[in-house]
Amino acid sequence: MPGTNFDQNHQAVSPRTSNLWEGIHPSFQDVPGAGAGFDSEIWIQKTRDYTERVLAASRNDGSIPKDVAGEYLLLPLLVSLVGKASGGKVRILDFGGGMGVSFVHLTSCLVDGQSVDYHVIEREGICEGGAQLFEHDERIHFSAQLPPSLPELDIVYLSSALQYVEDYGTLLKTLAGYEAKHFFLGKLSAGDIPTYATAQMNVPGTVIPYWFINVTEVIEILASCNYSLIYKSTLEQEYDQSNFPEEYRIGRTCNLLFSRDGSEA
Repeated sequence: MPGTNFDQNHQAVSPRTSNLWEGIHPSFQDVPGAGAGFDSEIWIQKTRDYTERVLAASRNDGSIPKDVAGEYLLLPLLVSLVGKASGGKVRILDFGGGMGVSFVHLTSCLVDGQSVDYHVIEREGICEGGAQLFEHDERIHFSAQLPPSLPELDIVYLSSALQYVEDYGTLLKTLAGYEAKHFFLGKLSAGDIPTYATAQMNVPGTVIPYWFINVTEVIEILASCNYSLIYKSTLEQEYDQSNFPEEYRIGRTCNLLFSRDGSEA
């Protein structure tokens, strides 16, 4: 289970280091993790505060949602295209979706006649907060466990989430088992690098194991599950990894969109 879709860069870097990540390790077990991480009350409250701010801002939008930009614009675009092609409700599984920030941005972009059924998989404390924030919205659902089945999923979505999962290969295969038409990995810490684990240092009071993943490995895992890569891009922000050797730096996170072989949009 990952943490949350809340942007890690909104957290202050711990005063003990100026680096966002430290160390190069072969596995999560070798990363000197500490603290409660994404289960801490501080993290849960910050996630809730952030989601409430996004919700409040969305209610003041005019004709155009002013905050749907950068990493947040691709999912709404994909949902709009899938919905147009299918002529019905778009069903989305968001693994690691926090308290629903991506859902807020998505629904801000919907036009008349478009609808979604949105399922967030998160940690227990995050799910409780999300369920409270959206208790009157029947379009979004929160669960701390992957459901055994979901009807006709259109999109599996992970944003800044896969890198926090120790056995990310098994997770990808499990999620592919839902046979969604599309599989979208956003803000993924992957590139033409060796796969390695490191320590994320910017959450106060904790050290969190974190993967940087060889991008070909991800593509091959999903190819083995009958998903073909149909789109790739990077996000604008460039990260400072000057404390790592050059061959271990990704620079920017990436977006990868896959389509299930033989499925129609």
